[in-house]
Amino acid sequence: PATVLEGFRQDTARRLARLAARTLVLELHQARTGGRLGGKGSRERFRDFLRLTACRAGLASLVTAYPVLARVLARSALNAADAFAEMLGRLAADRDLLASSGVLGDRGTGTAGGCGPDALTGVAAGAGDSHRGGRAVMLLRFADGARLVYKPRPLAAHRHFNTLVAWFNSRVDGTDLRSPRVLDRGAYGWAEFVEEAPCRSAAETAHFYRRLGALLALLHVLDGTDLHHENLIALGPHPVLVDVETLFHPPLVPAGFADPAARALHASVHRVGLLPQLLVGDTSALDMSAIGGGRAAPSPVETADWAAAGTDTMRLVRRAGRFTGSANRPRLDGVRTDPSAYTDALCDGFRAAYTALSECRRELLGPDGLLRMFARDEVRFVPRPTSAYATLLHESTHPDLMRDATERQRVFALLRTGALGATALPGLEDEEIAELWRGDVPVFTTRPGATDLWSGTGRRVPGSGGPCGLERVEAKVRALDTVDRQDQERIIRTAMVATSAEPPHRASGGGRPRVAATAPEPERLLSAARSVGDQLVSQAYHDGNRTNWIGLELLGERYWRLTPLAADLACGYTGPALFLAQLASLTGDSRYADAARAALAPVPGLLDALHRRVDDLGVLGSGAFAGLGGIAYALTEVGTLLDDPRVREWAGPATRLSHAAGSAEDGSGVRGGAAGGLVSLLAVHRTTGRAEAWRGAELCAERIAAAPLPTAEGFADGAA
Repeated sequence: PATVLEGFRQDTARRLARLAARTLVLELHQARTGGRLGGKGSRERFRDFLRLTACRAGLASLVTAYPVLARVLARSALNAADAFAEMLGRLAADRDLLASSGVLGDRGTGTAGGCGPDALTGVAAGAGDSHRGGRAVMLLRFADGARLVYKPRPLAAHRHFNTLVAWFNSRVDGTDLRSPRVLDRGAYGWAEFVEEAPCRSAAETAHFYRRLGALLALLHVLDGTDLHHENLIALGPHPVLVDVETLFHPPLVPAGFADPAARALHASVHRVGLLPQLLVGDTSALDMSAIGGGRAAPSPVETADWAAAGTDTMRLVRRAGRFTGSANRPRLDGVRTDPSAYTDALCDGFRAAYTALSECRRELLGPDGLLRMFARDEVRFVPRPTSAYATLLHESTHPDLMRDATERQRVFALLRTGALGATALPGLEDEEIAELWRGDVPVFTTRPGATDLWSGTGRRVPGSGGPCGLERVEAKVRALDTVDRQDQERIIRTAMVATSAEPPHRASGGGRPRVAATAPEPERLLSAARSVGDQLVSQAYHDGNRTNWIGLELLGERYWRLTPLAADLACGYTGPALFLAQLASLTGDSRYADAARAALAPVPGLLDALHRRVDDLGVLGSGAFAGLGGIAYALTEVGTLLDDPRVREWAGPATRLSHAAGSAEDGSGVRGGAAGGLVSLLAVHRTTGRAEAWRGAELCAERIAAAPLPTAEGFADGAA
């Protein structure tokens, strides 16, 4: 139909305009300053520029001056046309199968004529990243109101997931998970369109979260990941997962990562992506997860945008973009639910599903087990966040890079450095760059029963060795037990704190609470302290001689993030180490002393790294709670309490680093600034007599005396 073709032309024109925008704005600026534009007003001159550039001579001049841009535009246009024509041809060939498959849902006519290309009324292209020559998910709309999702990739994994869900529903009472119906056509497929619907009662909302907990358990066992807010639809009391391409995903921790808590977190239920996952900017953060994300809100990260668009003063600016709302969170009476209120329901569903999977593991394992049907399915491997690729593609449209392919290649080669973050599997950079040159977001796939990868160009890439995805999942199923389930539930409950709308700090309701008239007996206090110490020891993650914990980090006094503990005293591993050392000194229990020493194992490496990055010390500060002063204090106290000369020796370089940080920091508070450095270094000097501790304390005192009082009240960062 003409309307569909016109929609394709408009979509392609917008895509090409985005690619050429930076170059065109530069040309606009040069034409304006050169006096080559006619028109009385700014908008008239802008239209004159478009007229001049769009004529044959203008286009010839543009592509001659910017040969890389010509290549990029031609490739994008050809890819778009090929992908669109391919979809139409496949739709025509499959109309009979579509009519009888059920993927058109209840609104489809059930006749072949109602789902052919001639019945289309609209195609929304680009629903997701483009891969493999500009191919992307498309949403089709037909004359009878039916909608259909076209996916230009194999859907065997989704088909087998639906089979597994049907089995799962028969084993877990009251779950009734739903999954979109699919028509798998080998290299591509069609999927049922799932439309959001509200819950009708509070009971239905609670059932939604119980089902979501069950889905979380299933995806955790299958090593699923990337379950962000766009991949989940709230269909009344049913959470519907619409994309399962990242099942059986390899570990996401870079090789050689030594922190046992980091490895445990990456291997836990948290990596599925359903639990809160923050996109962090300089001044704000936004949850992108399936359970807490999906709010319409400004992006925490600034991106390129246009000021004075449509005028001859149009220019590039950096400002926050905006995320539109998603359909992942259920609505009740027109209001999106608060996920934190349903943490118990989420954990109930997770517990029931985890237990059922453990009890029925024999049906999943072995040569005839249900997991084996996935062995040859194509699944996706994501070596680095796709946002890194999208940023590279966008920034590589700079006019200077559109003139010279060598310069653009240098930008793409940043993938070989650490500038864009670590990759989960080094050695893929050549394939990544080749796909970026094709205008695609690089994509890599694997098979659960294999270790090799395939790039978006079809090239086979040897894997990193080790067990394949299917073997890892089977090992996880064999290891399911009550201890692990409780550990995963603890991670769920801790992570769900981030979804709460309550402020991290709340003022007391007026007046101090009443306390007991007499202090508790020392034995009672020590018994309570031992209970805390036992929990710390039992909840620690170990690897060799190193111990760490998973905990919550407060960002900017507003956002909670689940993370392995860093090194600071207030929220890091030096705090538990100090507590355990004090407990060991009082009780004589070597378990607490051993755990304290193991927690401090990474300190020498940390201090060496900081000595090589002296310019960054001012950011860390000398503070007591979040700075180097607190670390120096903790090392001094632990070394003294345990009579450990090795730990006491580490306090020396920590003290010198704190002194250096005090010379470069801006803050004056107790938490991360000079006041905290002062009290920490005085305590170190009192215990050790170190001259550098006294000199550092003097420096902090001088800075406090010279600085004006903070305008804010409070102890941690304020005037107190």
